[in-house]
Amino acid sequence: MNLGMTKLRAHWLLMFRVLLLFCFSLTGLIAEIQNVELLANSVSKEGTIIIAKGEVVIYSERYLITADRAIYDEQNGDLELFGNINMLRGASESSRSNHARINLRTDEADFQPFFLFDQQSDIWIQCENAIGGPAYYLTQKAIVSSCNVQDPDWKIGFSTGRLNRQTSFLHLYNTLFYIQDIPVFYLPYFAFSTDKSRRTGLLIPSIGYGSSEGFFYKQPLYIAENNSWDLEFDPQIRTSRGMGLYSTLRFVDSPYSKGSVTLGHFREESDYAQSENLENRVHEGYEIEYQRSQLFSHLVDSITRDGLWIDFTYLNDIDYLNLADNESKDLDSLVTSRLNYYMSRNKDYIGLYGKYYIDTSKVDNDDTLQELPTLQYHRFSDNLLIPNLLYSVDTQYHRYDRKEDVTAQQYEVSIPLTFYFSIFDDFLNMSISENIYATHVAYDRRNDPSDTFSRNYHKFSLYTDLAKAYAVFYHTMYLGIDYIVPSWDSCAITESFISTDVEYESLNAKLVQYFYDTAGKKRVRHSLNQPYYLEDSLYKYGDLENELAFYISSDLIIKSELNYSYEYKRFSKFQSSVVWNPDNYKFSLSHTYENDVANSKENFLTASLKMYHGKYYNTFGEIDYDFEDNYMNSLKIGITFRKKCWEYTLTYKEDVTPKLTSAGSSSVTNRGFFIMFNLLPIGGGIKYDFSIEESGNTTE
Repeated sequence: MNLGMTKLRAHWLLMFRVLLLFCFSLTGLIAEIQNVELLANSVSKEGTIIIAKGEVVIYSERYLITADRAIYDEQNGDLELFGNINMLRGASESSRSNHARINLRTDEADFQPFFLFDQQSDIWIQCENAIGGPAYYLTQKAIVSSCNVQDPDWKIGFSTGRLNRQTSFLHLYNTLFYIQDIPVFYLPYFAFSTDKSRRTGLLIPSIGYGSSEGFFYKQPLYIAENNSWDLEFDPQIRTSRGMGLYSTLRFVDSPYSKGSVTLGHFREESDYAQSENLENRVHEGYEIEYQRSQLFSHLVDSITRDGLWIDFTYLNDIDYLNLADNESKDLDSLVTSRLNYYMSRNKDYIGLYGKYYIDTSKVDNDDTLQELPTLQYHRFSDNLLIPNLLYSVDTQYHRYDRKEDVTAQQYEVSIPLTFYFSIFDDFLNMSISENIYATHVAYDRRNDPSDTFSRNYHKFSLYTDLAKAYAVFYHTMYLGIDYIVPSWDSCAITESFISTDVEYESLNAKLVQYFYDTAGKKRVRHSLNQPYYLEDSLYKYGDLENELAFYISSDLIIKSELNYSYEYKRFSKFQSSVVWNPDNYKFSLSHTYENDVANSKENFLTASLKMYHGKYYNTFGEIDYDFEDNYMNSLKIGITFRKKCWEYTLTYKEDVTPKLTSAGSSSVTNRGFFIMFNLLPIGGGIKYDFSIEESGNTTE
């Protein structure tokens, strides 16, 4: 049997047209049998039996069949086919066999031997014998793959298989996975979907080994029984450490919203928890994400807008996040949960916000300050009496709470009033503004019950917007200077967690310019900002801020930001980045250096590179290095091989993972190899992680 067939549907449709013309031109022998048309070089009939020989073509509502010879019983609908049988059924299903029996009324059939190809998924099945029905195929001692039919890169052998046409699901029993002809591993049962829709089933498992944690295995189970939600269970075991379960419910509850809820629980073995001096033997938590537009606004009117966003995480320690998977993560010791809601209508805006912090470096968070809630009302800029006189209003309420130490409630109001005008035929623009700010803070657990602070300052602005076209580019420039004059202010707020901006008498010069090419594409952006303080108590020159970006092409962007401190005679900030994405490369490089007033330095480099080598291979690398503390925060180097029917990724990685011990915050450095093997388009495969754990420093 010739199995090297591709694009079978187009091939057989073309054959049908050719054979039809051939039959009309040579013999003209056509038999119409109810809803079945039969064409052949020779057609004869004996009672209810029709015999067709030579280049047989059979067409019905469900099938398009070609064969060397056919026998059809009109009375019971039995069709027997012989030699070079090719059959199309539906939009994507094609098959080939040497002998077949099909009942055209019931769709019951058997084939010997049998080759089935699904054009939609590129999956094929080959076996010596198969039986079929209107909704299924049942095969025995077969192989399945999506690779080339001749010498496939991978295949799955199985004793019994059942393909359900209605659910597009293939169930296999006693499966043996092969790479080429080499058996790799055995599973008593394996199932997958032959289409790309969401399906209930097993996802790719993760397998690994750690020097201290032992053998690691995670087997996700995916449940998708409804279009509006799905549920994923991720049970895992670490043989020398413990076991746990994470589960995530994802849902869509309206056309304007979506969300997810994740629960996790991991229990350590007592020996491991004791040897690692862990603060908690059980790591647990939950996460809620939800976003929605049109929460209440559709009940008001068509011009009102609102939105809700929730991102909440609760955990008892950082290992709740560490143990979710074995992937490299960049975890901040401060886990922040947020709630944001707003409603706006015309010029009015109201907002409700909340922030909840968990400092995972602490044994408890009784002294961690929470911002629950913040209320805001904002009136956008609007005319006051005359068109050139604008005002806006912003009011806020903050509640700062914690179990221990000082708490507070803060009330704020800010009202800027600005008058705009232009001179010299709009060449020069000017504005004068009065800015009033006041806040009142009421404290609990403090001797002084409250603080009140207020200020007023004047702001005079002079600026111009210029634009000019040249032969090879177009240039725009904003040039302006602001003069700020404080009028009065009261005492400063004494608690450090409540901040108010202090305005000084100062001049601030700003330049922003753009260069565009003749096609209107942005090529260069440059901005320069220089404050000058007139206060005797301050250093005269504030930091010079310079930003420059080159948009060399759609593939290459270079940016830099440079701040220079005249007072300390050093660069206070230097940040540069390059993003380059040509056809065969994806490269990004970013370096950040900061040295603030308190001489607290940050100096780190992040880089990533992906290179495509021909049709099948790509290599990649990622690095995050801290020059200030001289350690590798994370490193990843690997290679990916991808063909139409399978892919694998081999990665070497290093990362620093925080953990909480009874002595305080600590860290663990993981080094090892990560292997992912995936069968396409099945979506099944394995992940293998071999890593070595090294203890890090502990911080009280």
